[in-house]
Amino acid sequence: MHAKRPGVPVQLSPAYFDRSVVGLRPGRLGGFRLATEKLAEKLVVHNYGHGGDGYTLSWPCARWAADQISAQQPDSVGIIGAGVSGLTTAWLLARRGIKVTIYADKFSPDTTSNIAGAIILTGPNYRSGENANMGPSDDAINADALAGFTPFLAEQRYGVYWIDHIQMRPLWQDSQSPQETFLGRRVTDKYRTIMVDPNLYLAALMQDLSEMGVKFWTKKFTTLGGLARLPHPALVNCSGLGAGLLFGDENMFPIRGQLTLLKPQPEIDYSYISRQPGGVLYMFPRRGNIVLGGTHQRGNDQLLSEPAEVERQLRGHGELMAKLRGVPRMDPGEIKS
Repeated sequence: MHAKRPGVPVQLSPAYFDRSVVGLRPGRLGGFRLATEKLAEKLVVHNYGHGGDGYTLSWPCARWAADQISAQQPDSVGIIGAGVSGLTTAWLLARRGIKVTIYADKFSPDTTSNIAGAIILTGPNYRSGENANMGPSDDAINADALAGFTPFLAEQRYGVYWIDHIQMRPLWQDSQSPQETFLGRRVTDKYRTIMVDPNLYLAALMQDLSEMGVKFWTKKFTTLGGLARLPHPALVNCSGLGAGLLFGDENMFPIRGQLTLLKPQPEIDYSYISRQPGGVLYMFPRRGNIVLGGTHQRGNDQLLSEPAEVERQLRGHGELMAKLRGVPRMDPGEIKS
């Protein structure tokens, strides 16, 4: 067990409160959808339904979608949706010399992707149900999730950076084995991973895309007929929750997430997720805000902030901060992959 390095507590007083925001993650029974189909004479590539893993899955899934488009060699492609999945797919296709137009009813900073926690957390079981044999393998997802963001670490304008991350659960009273603790909780995992500041990242991607000649059109589609009339031989559907109505996908459902944003505290250089009986709590530091979250309400599509959830988050993180005695050290090799 390594000695802890000094830790700075997150300031949670009312003077540091900025605002509370709510977003609806695009949940999907059976997992995210990667598939192809024909709409009239057009090729449609589906890339949506990533739930709360949109940033982690953005590069692996966008690369798969871009490969399907590239194989058909279209002279242009339309992308439906301007969240992180749509912009990432557009970035890859534009880099391959394909003319790209992005259609969306909302662009950054007004997308659900702007509200996301946006830490890259890989895992073993992304492929299940109907997507078990479609798209990149779990190993490919885990490798590409970090690799996709790595080139953006070099420029501050992208808001992509390394972070020391700790995962925790409550202490088990009957456990006899030695346990590393943090904030009075049992450390279940710790590693360095990538944190993304969505507002900086999405704005920088859009700037890159504009410089590569990508066009942006504000438009909301409610019928397939509208898509069929677009002047592109190929489309990529990154419409998120909108795919439920647009393509009749009855497996789509909202997952409500509420974040409490605190004023920036640049001295905070660690992040954590604490899973406990009262609900999940997480803290992610960004250059623009400290992000407190952990709300995961399936089937709830209410966009109004709930004061009781703000109170839960502030109280819960306050209890954790009261037990801060330093931050676990990370070995150089402790990088999630």
